[in-house]
Amino acid sequence: MNLKAGWAIALVSLALVPAADAMSIHDFGRMNDDDEASFVALLVEGAAHMFKVQGRPDEARALIAFFKTPGQAGGTFRLADQLKLAYALNLKNGTNPNNRVPDRQVEDAMAATLRAEGFNVPAGYLLGVGEGFRPIGPPRALPTGQGEFH
Repeated sequence: MNLKAGWAIALVSLALVPAADAMSIHDFGRMNDDDEASFVALLVEGAAHMFKVQGRPDEARALIAFFKTPGQAGGTFRLADQLKLAYALNLKNGTNPNNRVPDRQVEDAMAATLRAEGFNVPAGYLLGVGEGFRPIGPPRALPTGQGEFH
């Protein structure tokens, strides 16, 4: 697949996905562990599928391997770091009455995690992948006095 076709796929995926369907970090933090894992797996599988469709199966395999890697070098750990950064930025922006920057969402954190590892997957594409995801388990109970993100 040539570069123009790859850009066309990315642009179409951005144009077709409304921002309202993003997974907020607050909602993600309230999900139980199984639902969180299911949502992350959905995004990873969707990103890998994008690479396969673009004729880049090696990148798809590398992306999946990145998320199977345990410890600090793995995708799950790196995503958790990005989520913490995004949550802190959302809190900071929320205290500024003149702020017009939209809150960062889970898909934004995933796109940043992947970009840092050399995988170019637009957040808009990930929005389409995660669209319609609904947790099936009960939400996580937060201890009194705790923040919204763990």
